[in-house]
Amino acid sequence: GCRSNMHRKVSTGILGLDEILRGGLERGWAYLLKGGPGSGKTIFGLQFLLAGVEKGEKVVYLSFDEPKEEVAMQAESFGWNIDSPNFHFIDKVSETDILSSDLLFIGFDSISEIHSFIESITKLEELKGASRVFIDGMSILRDASKDPSIYRRIVSSIIQFFNKKNITSVIAEELTTEVGREIISYLTSGEFVLERVVRNDGEVFRTINVLKYRGGNAWLGRHYFDITPQGIVVYPIIPLNAREETKRERKLLSTGSPELDAMLGGGIYDGSDILIAGKSGVGKTNMCLQMLIENDRRGDVGILYSFEETEEVIAHRLKTLFNYTPSKLVVKHVSPYGMNLGKFYRMVTDDVWSYNPSIVAIDPINSLQRMALTSEELTRALQLLCPFLSARGTIMLQTYEVSEAADIFQFTGGGISYLCDYLILGRFMEMNGELLKVIAVMKNRFGDHERT
Repeated sequence: GCRSNMHRKVSTGILGLDEILRGGLERGWAYLLKGGPGSGKTIFGLQFLLAGVEKGEKVVYLSFDEPKEEVAMQAESFGWNIDSPNFHFIDKVSETDILSSDLLFIGFDSISEIHSFIESITKLEELKGASRVFIDGMSILRDASKDPSIYRRIVSSIIQFFNKKNITSVIAEELTTEVGREIISYLTSGEFVLERVVRNDGEVFRTINVLKYRGGNAWLGRHYFDITPQGIVVYPIIPLNAREETKRERKLLSTGSPELDAMLGGGIYDGSDILIAGKSGVGKTNMCLQMLIENDRRGDVGILYSFEETEEVIAHRLKTLFNYTPSKLVVKHVSPYGMNLGKFYRMVTDDVWSYNPSIVAIDPINSLQRMALTSEELTRALQLLCPFLSARGTIMLQTYEVSEAADIFQFTGGGISYLCDYLILGRFMEMNGELLKVIAVMKNRFGDHERT
């Protein structure tokens, strides 16, 4: 029939992952989940099954690896209960001990023994009417099969059986680097790898790598995730649906400084992207605050993500330097440690939906580099964020700290600055033995500006 694709999709039960897979898993297909010890395979499996239980489906956890007590303990640590009447746990661990001790595999070449093993699974009473199955510890079977073709035969028979019964299955396997052992990956419709990536400075990121996904287009590649008290949460950095804006006139707004407005040709346009760059101490944060104060005076909401100063320090600065107490400014102090770029991206987009700000400020964006695995990834995240904000008429304000060693113009090449509409550069200049702070507008996409 002409059923729409969405009806065939099955939720993974994992926040953020359904978005990446554009709706979830395909009903009745088999998926391979790989990961090392402690990577979150069991948690993934539990979330996938419990999402079925919530919908009143019958689900089965088939374990060759951990006994029920251990899995139940892990579930309890998240506040989940696997004792629901629809949740069936099949403990194959004791049988696997026999497999590992080689008894079963001495004569496991005979077709009848392979068949009887396959039937010991497919004939399980618990599988009747089940809609989801999670298999944990397939690797034990793989390692016990002296001959890879036996393993392939077992796995393909089980998967074919699931497909025929329209059971959606996730099969977990230990991550091995051995080539030629990846038999399952040919047989499954999708492959996810849970990774722990340690960056050279020791910061650890968890990522889920969507290696393949048959049936529609998914956002392939690595995505950040966290294991939270609610289970696995994935933070995709993918394009956002901006509100459909009717063609509107852009408004020219004041920065709060008549001199700067003049240098910018009258002010800044709403929906634009402003980069304030310069060395430490040149006044980037203050210029940022000045624009946020002006925005606040207009009665608009502003959000400041401050990486180096706490909310209290910012409030103190506003009071002492500007003698101003904002009414609609939201200041969030974010620590880059234990944070990842995906999580920050989600935080900003959630805040934009809920506060509907006119300005979003990030001070400084250098801190975002500490939350990303690569600088390309950071550029991509900003490339997605800018048009999302711009379509809403929201100004994106970023400060960038130029280090001592760096040539002041190096970052203006292919880096962050080509995204911006306005580039304001602060620097120190010596005049008559005095050190002065000077501002120059290096780039203005909207027109002529003074280069001073």
